Order: sequence, then structure tokens, then C-alpha cells
Amino acid sequence: MATQRPIRSMDPYAEQFWTYTQKKEFRLQQCSECNKFRWPPGPSCDNCLSDQFQWTPMKGRGKVLSWTTFHRAYFPEYPAPHTSIALELDEGPLFVSYPVDIDVKSLREGMVLSLRWTDGEDKFGAYNLPVFGPAT
Repeated sequence: MATQRPIRSMDPYAEQFWTYTQKKEFRLQQCSECNKFRWPPGPSCDNCLSDQFQWTPMKGRGKVLSWTTFHRAYFPEYPAPHTSIALELDEGPLFVSYPVDIDVKSLREGMVLSLRWTDGEDKFGAYNLPVFGPAT
């Protein structure tokens, strides 16, 4: 059984993202006109207003921009303390996740982390959650 997680926001674009994660594919929506990544995914590009896009595979590496540790529990599935990280992926978009296989006291700005997967389950079903750990 997968780990219980907070309920995901689900719309037709988010659903496509989560479908890729079922196969442990980390893909983000990218504008077909100007190549800007759209994250979170949506119906049109905020740069050129195009509604054309593709789901581009990501390398799964990023630099830590910032992190915060929550000392209060906001979701029972994430007991305190819980650390979230903001990464700039190699391809440019920002992605918020959480660190795994690393002591959060060792997090540093610019530190390179690599994609890992962890399981999850909510009312929409089981899925794979992209998380980040020490670079491999």
C-alpha cells in the first residue's frame, strides 16, 4: 500500500503530469511556440499566450534555491518538522519538492540534487511523487 499524502489538486493538465509519474517519468509542460516551461501546468503560456505545448522529459537534476522547515504540522501526512525545497531544474523551471536521503542541516544554496521517487496515495489513487536527494 502506498503512503497516504495530502490530496492533490487535479485538473486535466495536472492529471497528465501525474499520469507520467505512474511510469516514473518526470515531464513538465513546455510551450511549443516559445519553449517556456509551464509549471504548474495550464491551458496557455504566460509568456506568449500560445495554447500549444508538449510534455518534455526533465533530466531530474536541480540546484537548491531555498528551503524551509515547518515546525508545525499542517497535514497529518507530513508530521513536523517537515522540510520543503525550491529547486531550479537544469532546464530552467522552478520546482518545489522535499529532500530525501540527506540531512536537512547540510542543505546549501546552489547544492545540486537529483530526482528520486517515493510512493503516494490519495483519493485519486496511487502515484509516484518526484522528490530530490544527493546528486548521483
